[in-house]
This record gives sequence, C-alpha cells and structure tokens, in this order.
Amino acid sequence: MPKKLVIAIDRDDDLGRKTGIKSPVVGRRANVEAAVRLAVADPEESDVNTMFGAVKVYDELRRAGEDVEVVTVCGDERVGVVSDTKIAEQLDWLKENLKAERVVVVSDGSEDEYIMPLISSRFRIDAVNRVIVRQSRTLEGTYFLIKKMLDDPKIARMTLTPIGIIFVVYSIFLLARYPEWGSGAIILTIGLYFLIKAYGLEDAVEEYFSTLRKALLEGRLSFVAYVVSAILIIIGAIQGVNLVWSIYTGKIAPGIITIITAFIYGSVWWIVGGGISASLGRLFDHLVEKKPVRRQLAMPFMLISAGLVLWGASVFILANSEVGFEFRHSALQCLLYSILGAVLIAATSLMAIRATPARS
Repeated sequence: MPKKLVIAIDRDDDLGRKTGIKSPVVGRRANVEAAVRLAVADPEESDVNTMFGAVKVYDELRRAGEDVEVVTVCGDERVGVVSDTKIAEQLDWLKENLKAERVVVVSDGSEDEYIMPLISSRFRIDAVNRVIVRQSRTLEGTYFLIKKMLDDPKIARMTLTPIGIIFVVYSIFLLARYPEWGSGAIILTIGLYFLIKAYGLEDAVEEYFSTLRKALLEGRLSFVAYVVSAILIIIGAIQGVNLVWSIYTGKIAPGIITIITAFIYGSVWWIVGGGISASLGRLFDHLVEKKPVRRQLAMPFMLISAGLVLWGASVFILANSEVGFEFRHSALQCLLYSILGAVLIAATSLMAIRATPARS
C-alpha cells in the first residue's frame, strides 16, 4: 500500500460529465487515459492540465524513491454540499482501501481548494501544487477566453444572472414610466439576490425550476400547481407594493419599518397561498409515485402558521405606526390570537402527522 497519494481535484466533475468516467480514478495509467479522453472531449478544459500535473508530480516522487500513488477525485456539477459530500465519500474510500497517510494536492487554484479542510481532516497534506495554464495575452485570446467562460453554465449563471436581473427590473419601471423607482428596485432585487447566494438558497430556487420543467415534460398535474404558485407569489408582491405605494403617497411620510411591514401585510396571504399550492403539487407527485408523504403533509400547515404570525405582527406594528391603521383598537388581540392560532395549527398538524403510519 502507498504511503502517499497525489490527489487531483475536479470539484465540479467535468471528467464524469464529459467522458462518463467514474471517480476515484486510481493509478498512473488510468489517470493518463482519463486525461486524454477529457482532452479529446474538451481540449480547453483546465482539469486536463490538473490531471497531467498530478501525473508529473507522481513521476517525480517515484524517481525520488517514494512509495506513492496518483488518484483523481471528482465531485458534482452542483458545486457545494452535493459535490463536497461525494468527494468526502471518495476520500474515505481511499483512506480505507489504500491506507495512505500523506497527500500532495494538485488543483487548478480555483474553487477546487475549498475542499482542503475535507482532505486535511483525513490525511496530512505535504504540499499543494497549483497548475496554472498559460494563456495568450492578445486581445483575441482574451475575447475567446471570456466567450469560453460564458459558455460554461456554472460561470454564466454566476455572472449573467445579476446583469439580467438589473436589465429586467429597470426596463419594467421604464415601461411603467417610473424611472426614479428603477434604481431602488434594482438595489432591492440585487440585495435579495446576494442574500439568496449568501444563505445557499439558490439551490432551492434552482430545484423549483428544475421540478417545474420536469413536471411539464412528464405531463404531471403538479405543473399546474407550480405555475399557480408562481402566479400567486407575483400577485402577492404586487399587492404588497401597491399597499406600500398608497401609504407612501399619503399625508404622513412613513418610516422604513412601516414600509416593510406594509409590504408583508399586503402580500403575506398571497405568498402563503403560493407556497401551499407548490407543496400540494409536491404532495400529489409523491402520491402518484407512491413515495412517503408524511413530511409533505406538514408543509401547508407550517405555512399557514407562519402566515398567521406574520399577519398578526404586521397588523400590530401598522396599528401603532405613524400612519395608523384600521385595526388600531384590536391590534393586540389580532397579534395574540394569530400567535395562539399558529401554535395550535402547528401542534395539531404535527401530532396528526406523527400518528399517520410511516408507509403513507
């Protein structure tokens, strides 16, 4: 068994996606063959250089008399939790089967090195070798490099999505003849986009559109539920903006807390309805496919509970704000009743679901 491994990292699984080769790839011959197949499939792929770089390091260590083996580990095109979990499983397999204790990591110096903690928790890292590809410095070379980068779906989503959001939002306000609102809407939208990226919610958004596309292609009834969900959420956002606008153009200038609360009050039940529609569509899919539905049953009730709390809190805040509100005399009761109702609905639904047989 080798005492040291030379590990080439392919976090987004370009090797598997473009050649069909499964990882881990163990051994010099297997890695050279895999790198050649990847080079034939995509001559401009940087992971080709990473794999050949790992073979070069392996050869140098072998000539120096070290007991070493070269391997390539790949993740998944869904870079993040999914890809890193796959890499962690392969590292565990290598440690158990090859019994190595030390590694030399070879990467292209980009996002692959995010998994260093995964490697260092299992092996002692002796060195990190970054393979940097020399690029043409001419304007033409730069143009084709950028074009190639944008052809990569992962890079295109990261770079073009914010730009597309800016153009779409600003054009909507231009067509509505409110250009002065466009800048604020752009800042709000980009801020929400950054929050989604920061908390990893883009996977949930991507999963929604992926599920929508799958439901359409397979002719599922849940496609209608997902479309209704999106429409209700859009209507809710419009209703929230309308209420904010009516308060903003009133006699008293509201504060930022009042504006946010007014948006929640105007949109909350529409958005809850959209969430319930989507959850019912998912529930229907599980029933048709005969999958367990216990977790899916809880979602509508949790959404209703959350909607009650948000609605009651928004009523209370607006009633005590500078603009006043129609529920001023019963705002506290609304808040207390909504909290009590939310707790009762959530508790009752959880007890009922727990009592449901696991097979359902």
